[in-house]
Amino acid sequence: MRWARALWLAVAVGYVGAVAWAYPRLPDPMATHWDFAGTADGWMSRGSHLIFSGLLGVGVILGLPLLSSVLARGSGAFVNVPHKDYWLDPQHPQRRTEFWRRFTDDMYVIAALTGGLLIWMQIEMVLANRREPPDMAWWSWLPLGVFIAAIISWSLYLAFWRYRPPQDEPGSTGQGPILPV
Repeated sequence: MRWARALWLAVAVGYVGAVAWAYPRLPDPMATHWDFAGTADGWMSRGSHLIFSGLLGVGVILGLPLLSSVLARGSGAFVNVPHKDYWLDPQHPQRRTEFWRRFTDDMYVIAALTGGLLIWMQIEMVLANRREPPDMAWWSWLPLGVFIAAIISWSLYLAFWRYRPPQDEPGSTGQGPILPV
């Protein structure tokens, strides 16, 4: 899935661009948190927001793929996926290699989806702070709904199809997909 890494890279560059675009457009101090009615109820300096945004982007956009690389060096004990016994069977190192390749690609997708939401947050931060008084419009929550739907869809794809063992391979349970517990 080369597209997963390309998407991740595009989102990582996009996030850096969104933070760089937003910074000079934000007031100092700026509203940074809103209640459910869209009224600003939290403030911080523009510089603090830049530091927070940088750390958040590094932690999420770079951290998730890095975490998968660290986990791939281990036994798989801290990973919960369907058919774990099939994918991480010590008797079949090729399955194990394929599993870690898939798992790493999947973490790139999740990091890219989350990074997309973070990009929207930078844009919305500017839009909300340009209003007088700063407030968040009702439609500002729509990208969060899209993000949640995308994460749920991707998770269902992983659970029911991506990690299903081939039905014709020896050692396969032949039972189809099973959700992790």
